[in-house]
Amino acid sequence: MEHPIAPRRAFCLNLHAAYLCQHAGACCTAGWHIPVEEPAYQRLRVHFGGRPELPFATGGPLPDGAAAVLGVQPGGACVFFAADRGNLCAVHRELGPASLPAACRQFPRVVLHDARGTLVSLSHFCPTAAGLLQSPVAPAFEIVQAPGTLTLEDEVEGLDARGTLPPLLRPGMLTDHEGYDAWERRAINLFARADLTAGQALDLLEAVTRSLQAWRPGGASLRETVHREFDVASARKPDEDLKASSGMPDELDEMRVRLALSSIPEGLPRPCMVAGYRSRWPGVAGAWDEIDGAVRAYLAARLFGNWVAYYGQGLHAIVEYLKVALAVVNMEIVKTEVVEVEAARHHARESPSSPWQTAKKALRSADLLLVHLSDPKTLSSLLGDSRQA
Repeated sequence: MEHPIAPRRAFCLNLHAAYLCQHAGACCTAGWHIPVEEPAYQRLRVHFGGRPELPFATGGPLPDGAAAVLGVQPGGACVFFAADRGNLCAVHRELGPASLPAACRQFPRVVLHDARGTLVSLSHFCPTAAGLLQSPVAPAFEIVQAPGTLTLEDEVEGLDARGTLPPLLRPGMLTDHEGYDAWERRAINLFARADLTAGQALDLLEAVTRSLQAWRPGGASLRETVHREFDVASARKPDEDLKASSGMPDELDEMRVRLALSSIPEGLPRPCMVAGYRSRWPGVAGAWDEIDGAVRAYLAARLFGNWVAYYGQGLHAIVEYLKVALAVVNMEIVKTEVVEVEAARHHARESPSSPWQTAKKALRSADLLLVHLSDPKTLSSLLGDSRQA
């Protein structure tokens, strides 16, 4: 079924369409220093100015466009956050969501504006967003029109690529918007296939993308070529034509995790790699069948509206970014399990975590790294020439 491109429309994945903030409080307690724009600052200063326990930082260098930065409590929570008030911050509670700083209103949205419209994905660091991955929408992951609750009634902010050229197919060769849109949609469909593990879906996407790099203008359109290559590859039997993959990390995966960590700007916290995470993998791999669907949904979400498409040097860089994402998830699964085992040993009890609870913690940690700590331009440049065909 064809999906016409409709500029100035907003889209999301069907697995994210039902998102509504449940006030889990993760964003309010993450220790982030939230910039406040001038209009919001003036409203908050007038309303809360008489409360010395709710300070703003206004001195010293401030982020671009910010008049102040919200204060942070000793435990890392925002000064306006109160767990005993339903995790609803004082600004939201007393002035309404429209008075929140832009960063608070936007979270957990990850947005790309391009010639196709506005593409809204989510950061799964938000526990509510992560919960949407547990039972992915069947029978397919689809791109659907985004509801106003997700687009904040057309006020979402993100990477604005509307005035730029379409993504690169490979260095020196552009895609066109129709061809890239077809590639993104068919790739997302791969991650919905229950007969493929997350690793196998990535292997298949890498093979298709490598074949597409031979495309030249003058014959079949890129869009037609994309559909042909995906049709041919999808007709193969996974057990015969794809490398078997159970998610077992290898040396390249460890390098990918280090690549992600190296893209974090100075001054931001840098998560540590768990010691010997590859050697620890067999101890947690037994639960992979129970979480693979959620991981495939996660990869589809990281592909949709991907900024690497405009920062990177070709479609291969997007595939490599997804391989980085899978490697980070693997590491975080091991790290989570190590923490649970140590806690169980310390408290002389069995670990209470189900495979999904472990996966949810790992997916949240993965997006903390990839969406909130990593600099996308830096990571894209590191990916640029790493896996060219």
